[in-house]
Amino acid sequence: MIRKTLLLTLTALMLFIGFSPTVSAQEVSKARIDQILAMSPTQMAKTGAWTTSAYNSLMGYLNSIEDVEIRNLVLDMANNPRSTVFNATADADALRTTPATGGPGHHQYPGGLAVHQLEVIELSMGWKNTMERVQGVRGADRDQIIAQSFLHDWSKVWYTMDEATGKVKKPDWFPKSWGGKDGVAKWGWMGEHGLVTYAELLKRKAPEKLLFGTAAAHFDPQWDLDITDKDGKKQGLNAALAEAAKVAGTEAPVLTRDKLRAEWFYATYTDGSWSFSHYVAGKNVHKWIRMVAKDIGIDPESADASKLAWFVLSRVSDFKLYKVYQDADFSVDAVKGKILSILKDSSAYEVK
Repeated sequence: MIRKTLLLTLTALMLFIGFSPTVSAQEVSKARIDQILAMSPTQMAKTGAWTTSAYNSLMGYLNSIEDVEIRNLVLDMANNPRSTVFNATADADALRTTPATGGPGHHQYPGGLAVHQLEVIELSMGWKNTMERVQGVRGADRDQIIAQSFLHDWSKVWYTMDEATGKVKKPDWFPKSWGGKDGVAKWGWMGEHGLVTYAELLKRKAPEKLLFGTAAAHFDPQWDLDITDKDGKKQGLNAALAEAAKVAGTEAPVLTRDKLRAEWFYATYTDGSWSFSHYVAGKNVHKWIRMVAKDIGIDPESADASKLAWFVLSRVSDFKLYKVYQDADFSVDAVKGKILSILKDSSAYEVK
């Protein structure tokens, strides 16, 4: 009796701290895999409990913006995603269902964009609270923080998950990074989605402080304001906004170092978490899921392997899976076991 009680206690403890009994590849049936592969990315995002929760929390923040002008602008861009500059409209569900990056990496799964936007808001609120406690700086612009955090990657609503290839697609009209075409996005690696967002804000005559705060997520307002590269080409925040203004057919405001808002740096600091989320958590987890795909008889380079990754990560985040690996003394077998357990039965991670 004592032995049975001890076993039950240990099992409950394992479940509480996030570990599951080891599941083998043979325990995941073909019928179950076929069921997963039949799901669309939209279905995955809308049935994942935590992706749904993240989207709902994000919308709660956007609706809580007190400034009517900023709230109306942000909600229109969230609920009716369209580019007046490029004459393009995204799917009405895009904000809820699209990933946050184009290749296997940070938040690359259905619903990943909303997760990333919420993450940046919450991290920024942490900076705001720290400044209040430590520096005694009260009254930070909460509306600004929420709006710039949402807007910095807004144009990724045009990232779509192609089930046929297992890759993320961008529309043909989307500006390119690394030089671009027709003179567009020649100011460096942040060309594409940054340009679409900045051009749209300029076209809609968004408040300057909101435009600068949105761009600050990608360009540190101190170090990346005005840069001349080795070829004599202008780079940085002001160059980016100038290029976006050309596309939008407007004038670009110029930011100077003597008028910098503290809230803009919150955008810089928080989106900087990208280095961990993309290169450490995201890339490793995508690699491990493809290992599991191979174990269950699926080509790890196939579209089906990508869909398994999308499914798993819409249930349990890349961050959480990386923690399983880390807590198990960097055991790949431990995280593979967790992935197999989700493939076998994901009901605990789904909307009831």
